Amino acid sequence: MLEFIRKRAQGFFAWLIVGGIIITFALFGVNDYFSGGGDNSVAKVDGQGISQVELEQAYLQQRQRLEQMFGGELPAAFSEKMIRQQALSQLVAREVMVQAALANDMRVSDGQLAEIIRSVDAFHEDGAFSRSRYEQLLRNQGMTPKSFEARIRRDILAAQFEGGFRDTVLVTPNEVDNLLRLQKQQRTVGYLRVALAPFEESASVSDAEVEEFYQENLQRFMQPERVKVDYLELNAEELSAGVEVDEDTLRSYYEAQKINYSTPEERQASHILIQADESASRGELDEAKERAQALLERLRQGEDFAELAKSESQDPGSAPQGGDLGFFGRGDMVPEFEEAAFALGGEGALSEVVQSPFGFHIIKLTAVRGGEVKPFDEVKEKILADVRLEQASQQFYDMAEQLANLTYEHPDSLQLASEELQLPVKSSDYFTREGGEGIAANPKVTAAAFSDDVLIRGNNSETVELGRNHLVVLRINDHRPEAAQPLQEVREAIFNHLKREKARIAAQALAEELLQKLRAGETPQDLAAAAEVSWHEGRTLERDDNAMDRNLLEQAFRLPAPEQEATSSSVVAMGSGDQAVVVLYDVVDGDPAAASDEEREQMRNQLLQAETSAVSEALMSGVRSRMDITIKQ
Repeated sequence: MLEFIRKRAQGFFAWLIVGGIIITFALFGVNDYFSGGGDNSVAKVDGQGISQVELEQAYLQQRQRLEQMFGGELPAAFSEKMIRQQALSQLVAREVMVQAALANDMRVSDGQLAEIIRSVDAFHEDGAFSRSRYEQLLRNQGMTPKSFEARIRRDILAAQFEGGFRDTVLVTPNEVDNLLRLQKQQRTVGYLRVALAPFEESASVSDAEVEEFYQENLQRFMQPERVKVDYLELNAEELSAGVEVDEDTLRSYYEAQKINYSTPEERQASHILIQADESASRGELDEAKERAQALLERLRQGEDFAELAKSESQDPGSAPQGGDLGFFGRGDMVPEFEEAAFALGGEGALSEVVQSPFGFHIIKLTAVRGGEVKPFDEVKEKILADVRLEQASQQFYDMAEQLANLTYEHPDSLQLASEELQLPVKSSDYFTREGGEGIAANPKVTAAAFSDDVLIRGNNSETVELGRNHLVVLRINDHRPEAAQPLQEVREAIFNHLKREKARIAAQALAEELLQKLRAGETPQDLAAAAEVSWHEGRTLERDDNAMDRNLLEQAFRLPAPEQEATSSSVVAMGSGDQAVVVLYDVVDGDPAAASDEEREQMRNQLLQAETSAVSEALMSGVRSRMDITIKQ
């Protein structure tokens, strides 16, 4: 199961299990499940709720992933509603698998979870886990270690259940051979091309036809409800640019905060662990401590630490490396271990026997780095930025309070607050309830703009937080209800559409006529000459022929293989809009024996992926059908 998760977890599970599992040492425990209060679920799977908080986290992660994929800005096709629905569907699918696993008495032990956690190095620094980075990343995701580990436990459980079915899929060599025959197949194809352009030139469209199409397809020309807002924006970073700071202030700040401008001291240590749980009996604890003490005496007598750790240490993560734990800083280890490690005087020093919640340790210090204070000139620019931001933050809080008061006390205008605080009134472009560009890309702004208080009553909004020390207050500049675009705005588009549609119908009719004559025995050369269309002589194609029109290529490989001394033929619309009469002359299957080992492995993986996807879909469908699933609208 653990190998399945490492190798195959993808998509939603991948971020959580591969991109987000961070704890690396057995020195850190596995926390309990995160517990909540009342029922705030957005969906339920056999009585197990999916909370609004879970949905918001999944939505934000999905949105961030898409933004990274598209260079920081989402295409218009990805609306907030669509992303949120997708996130909820994924949460429901996961919970379905979890409930099915629990119903089949499957569980994830602390040991299994710890092994998965220790196996991931995405958040290691210099080969060791950084607690500060771990906690920062969780905070960025709005999560705590307790809730994070509970969530990962459920994801592993879902993957474990699904993996039990997916791992049953087998692909035989004969299946690979058959796929290679198809994938490497070659087809000899010619085609008549009926160009669209001449028919477009001769097609005529009347005003009455345009009007009729507009009235019959009015829904196609509906514009959703839109608003344009005016807003005041307050941002501490922008305020900091105008803060003046003298040299003396910078040097005083440096002296007071010197510790923040030093490189953190890190220590590299090895240890030998004799396991003993804190709940063990006094006799068991004494026995474990005596064993550790005996090992310490052997080390003092000159035995090699690394060799002794390999043979005697009960820490499976570090023993094979001679007990090496890599570099770590303060806060990375449990307090008892950390205190002893940082108390050691120099490289090569040995600790006494140290007790922690995991047992008894013997620690050897192997290296020390960091701890030096950076000179003032090296950190001057950073200090300047810190002081400016600190002073701007205080200014921000004062101005934020004034902004909130002024816009509340004068709800029908932003002008007074603009003048008092010297903030320019900015304006957005039009945006819908699904969001828009600029500040309208933030769901909080959209929600505020379309709230009853702002949209219907015409008041200023409350302050809307866009980020840390960054907020806006907005009001409606213009509101446009849902309405059809006027005919004059879409007349040209309708005219061109109708003209092209008439041309398409005429070209397709000619192509169908040519197809019938071809099947009746006339040659394509004669047909091309009589109809004044082009004939492209037959040539051999492969499935990945990039020089051929994609629609035509796909149709050529869909046609049935012709009987001896015969052809197969059909009509297909090309990507350009032209029509083609495709003529298939010959089919030659690929030779599986000619495929390299790499190609065979690629085909096997392709089949395996298709079949495992089919198994997963069937499993999900079958399990869902037996569960009570409620999604609140």
